[in-house]
Amino acid sequence: MDPDDLIARYDGVRARPNKHETLAPDRWESARSREEHETSWGVGALVETDAGVLLVQQGDKWFLPGGMHERGETHAEGAAREVREETGVTVEITDLLAVTEQTFVHAEDDREFAFRFATFRGEPTDTTLATDPGIDGETIDDVAWRETLPENTFDRDLVTRLRD
Repeated sequence: MDPDDLIARYDGVRARPNKHETLAPDRWESARSREEHETSWGVGALVETDAGVLLVQQGDKWFLPGGMHERGETHAEGAAREVREETGVTVEITDLLAVTEQTFVHAEDDREFAFRFATFRGEPTDTTLATDPGIDGETIDDVAWRETLPENTFDRDLVTRLRD
């Protein structure tokens, strides 16, 4: 799906300009595996309660819960599924907040591919966190409701703007 088609379905979406990133061959292969996934889209959600924002820790970074969109589901359904799989929290998706498009360019030749990520707002219907977060093969170190965004939050500037 074209990002503009998804954005047209919702009001007030923040579209970020397409960013280009040049990748070394080893990073290229890892990133390229995303494009070879079924749809070349990632989906996730900003989920907030009085306890804070829902975040997932992987390695030394905190992220909004999210992952790969799967064929046969809407982007919103994919975001709700990813939140549930990664955190145990069940959400109702209410709005599309942002669409990010990034073009990755191979450092040694002219190959490139685009990857898109849709960030939705999710309203929790159950706030209980999973005791064993993630699915098989997924490394999630922690899941938490955080009152403030840690400095090591991925795309912290965007998450801050979306919370406002």
